[in-house]
Amino acid sequence: MASAFPAFPGFRTLLPLAAFIFYRLGGDQRHLQTADLRQEYDYIIVGAGSAGAVLANRLSADPGLQVLLLEAGGSESVLADIPLVAATLQGSALDWGYRTITQEAACFGLHEGKSKWPRGKVLGGSSVLNYMLYVRGSPRDYDSWEEQGALGWSWADVRPYFLRSEHNRDPDIARNGHHNVGGPLSVMRA
Repeated sequence: MASAFPAFPGFRTLLPLAAFIFYRLGGDQRHLQTADLRQEYDYIIVGAGSAGAVLANRLSADPGLQVLLLEAGGSESVLADIPLVAATLQGSALDWGYRTITQEAACFGLHEGKSKWPRGKVLGGSSVLNYMLYVRGSPRDYDSWEEQGALGWSWADVRPYFLRSEHNRDPDIARNGHHNVGGPLSVMRA
């Protein structure tokens, strides 16, 4: 495959480096106003990740409810939209920087048997750190959760929500019965 930048072979390396430096120097900082905060709320949701943001959106659709969505981090970086440099977001200001405890049955090649555990400290949460991948769990995992007492979490229970949220832009995949169109989450084949 021919390079998009044949005259400048180093450009493929310099572009992500320049974007990374821009991000690290704070080129995308925004400040939010707090003047409109209320004294009381019906619901306070902590964490504006995939689940928190959707929950806040659904609750705030009721005009009679006061909903506050809190997020420790700020807005996502423009780098989150560039798969090639997505790895640079891990360990950045958008990542809480968690590490696992020493693992006895895994992480043998890692220092002290500990693994990095990237978690998003940003609007969008950990989904900002996921390399722009759309991933669902195995149906067996959901069924196992219900078998262990998480009623309402079987694959049959959660599948309609996956379908409702998805707008698959690949017609062949969208028609296979496991995916859908019309939802707010745009999904396409890379």
